[in-house]
Amino acid sequence: MKPKIFTLILIGLLLAACTRPFNSAPTPFLFPTPDLTLTAIYAVLTPAAPEPTLTPTAEVPHDGGAVTATSQSPAASATPETVPTQTPTATSVPPTATNPPPTATTPPQPTPTNTPVPLLVRPKGQVSAYYFTSPPTLDGNFSEWSNAKIYPSHAIVYGKDNWSGNADLQGNFQVGWDASNLYIAVSVSDQLYVQMATGGELYKGDSIEILMDTNLQADFYVEGLSPDDYQLGISPGNPAPSRSPEAFLWFPSTISGGRSVQIYASVTSDGYVLEAAIPWSTFGIQPQNGQHYGFALSVSDNDNDSAAAQQSMASSVPSRRLTNPTTWGDLYLSR
Repeated sequence: MKPKIFTLILIGLLLAACTRPFNSAPTPFLFPTPDLTLTAIYAVLTPAAPEPTLTPTAEVPHDGGAVTATSQSPAASATPETVPTQTPTATSVPPTATNPPPTATTPPQPTPTNTPVPLLVRPKGQVSAYYFTSPPTLDGNFSEWSNAKIYPSHAIVYGKDNWSGNADLQGNFQVGWDASNLYIAVSVSDQLYVQMATGGELYKGDSIEILMDTNLQADFYVEGLSPDDYQLGISPGNPAPSRSPEAFLWFPSTISGGRSVQIYASVTSDGYVLEAAIPWSTFGIQPQNGQHYGFALSVSDNDNDSAAAQQSMASSVPSRRLTNPTTWGDLYLSR
């Protein structure tokens, strides 16, 4: 039998056997339960969530602070296992010239210095007061004044027509101070000593006048008298008739009157000498080392022994005018 015919017969027998009713369905092949490890191997992996894009955002600047850049936080669904912590990289750019830091609104404060403000000083008639560690004795002996500079009171500021020369009227003086008093020592040349007036009229005889601006820095340019300007007169008195030395305050006019001042005076062959201790309270002053005051010392003269009159005046400041303190000189307290 030929092979081809044999093959066809065999196929036909097999088909007939498969269709017979007594033949049962074939048992299906059961795969064993897979191990969990193998399940993980064949499981479909879910793709990790994409990493967030790091977009620079500008902070709201603090006062005076610079604008900076920060990174956006990762999405809330991401976990450390799927999305590693992201550190900002070079993609976070710093501010450039197009986004400058805000300008501070508070202007820079000047650096404090210890440079003192210069004191105003009258340019004419400058006098330096010597500091006494112990008060001088008021006795007409000027030996205790050897360290104090002598200043002239020679400028004729009133009654020049009545003045006949230095022997007729001129003065030299020294000034000292301590915490309690202003001290003066004056030597006056005067051919004829005459003093018949007292009290508020003592200027009508041989006498001394002191002008004091006690608040020089505040009213340096004020050309009129103010309540801190003082005019004090001192009379050497007169031994015949017996008139004791005295002091009288003319200005401020609201407190004018006699003042308690320690005075020693003595008439000499060519004039007189005078020493005085004037309490600082007379001028309402609490003295300070290095302080400046407006100041002038003048001497008045009367050569008419039959009438009280002011005939002439010589001053330490040529420009002196009573009612204009800007024409006075300067007193400096040195120590």
